[in-house]
Amino acid sequence: MATHTSLQGIAMPWRTCNQCIRRHYLLSRGGGRPQSRLHLSTTSPVRSSSGSGSSSNPSNPLRTSRVRSTEKDVANYRRSMILSASGIAACAIAMYGIIKLDLFGLEQTKQQQQSSSITATIPTAQEAPSPKKTQLDGPNGFPSSPSLITVHGQDPGAEQVATGTSSVPYFPATIRLPKALDAENIGLAAGDEIALSTAAEKPADEEEYQLLGLGIRTVSFLRIQVYVVGMYVAKSDITALQQRLVQTAVNPPTLAGVIEAESKGDGGVITNPVGATAATSLVSTERDRLRQLLLDAGSSSGGGEQQGDLVWDAILREPGLRTAFRIVPVRNTDFTHMRDAFVRGVTARAQKYNPWRGEFADEAFGAAVKTFKALFGGGANKNVPKGHTVLLVRNSRGQLDALYQTDVADKPTRYMGRVADERVSRLVWLNYLAGKNVSSEPARESVVEGIMAVVERPVGTVVQKVL
Repeated sequence: MATHTSLQGIAMPWRTCNQCIRRHYLLSRGGGRPQSRLHLSTTSPVRSSSGSGSSSNPSNPLRTSRVRSTEKDVANYRRSMILSASGIAACAIAMYGIIKLDLFGLEQTKQQQQSSSITATIPTAQEAPSPKKTQLDGPNGFPSSPSLITVHGQDPGAEQVATGTSSVPYFPATIRLPKALDAENIGLAAGDEIALSTAAEKPADEEEYQLLGLGIRTVSFLRIQVYVVGMYVAKSDITALQQRLVQTAVNPPTLAGVIEAESKGDGGVITNPVGATAATSLVSTERDRLRQLLLDAGSSSGGGEQQGDLVWDAILREPGLRTAFRIVPVRNTDFTHMRDAFVRGVTARAQKYNPWRGEFADEAFGAAVKTFKALFGGGANKNVPKGHTVLLVRNSRGQLDALYQTDVADKPTRYMGRVADERVSRLVWLNYLAGKNVSSEPARESVVEGIMAVVERPVGTVVQKVL
């Protein structure tokens, strides 16, 4: 028993010493900070409660960094979603704009294909040549349709011609204008209203004009559509147009010949009348040559001037031919924009032609240009909404009259004014028809196709067929 008691007494100090040594060891490892127990205990838990903010139990840095990285990821996800949504919205707006503006001409191509398929189903008046029959090189026969001039790619019997744009889908094949516009001294003032007849029978005081061709004017490299323009000619003047075209194909004008003719007091088309005045029709080679001249595809005639400019200038300079341009905007615009575009074209043409003849350098021409600018003042209403019509009419003396029509059928036409100087209207017409740079190349090509349909028939036969 004594031995057991003594061993027990020795064991108690040894246990106390072991605990003391362990405590000193842990204190040395912890930098003087007391360490919590390594074993589980209900009285002294290892983790402090989340609500305690004591300094003895700081937050875990690993958990804190994880929370911060999660918030950053959420912010990045939100930013990416916003950018993606913005990109989708921008692409949708761009696609809608491209479709509405028809920047690539898809709608025009589709309508041309549809009109071509319709035209292909219509039987032609001239059948295929038989190998047993002799075919002469002459104009084609008259079609069964009462239409006068077939616009390229369109139905010969249509009263309306497709334009190739949905904003202004059709142009009338014929229009009526007052015969009073051909008077030298017109009895109308700017702002007066003209009531045009819509009856089937043509009134005695109105002249009927036939569509030669049309096209869309576009601007910038995006080919933004501005307006549809079509050229009309008075039906009773088609014979005069035929004669001038035939004579031009037989003997095209040259700059030297034009200057010589003007010095003699003869400003007509024919500069060398030998054989030209007697011609009434053209053979295939002459028709091809005329097409090249009208499209300015031929070579220069010397001195840097273009042959197409001389041809169109000679055709328009001679009096006795009534024509008109019908302009319909495909988007809302105003008279100021139209005026500035016309004046820029007239000024550029005058500067181009002045070195040849010098006929656009006098004060009278400058005053005529100012009068032309005043036509488009617009009055109380300076806006030109989409679908409304501006008519530029050139009478037999070359005087220019401007008319304005709304898209309301019952509302009368408004007279805008007149420019008496023939040179202004000639330059406006040349800006659509002549030279390398025209306001609308599709319109010029369509007009030339209509003209070729006229010259395919002998002089005078087209008017006899219609009138």
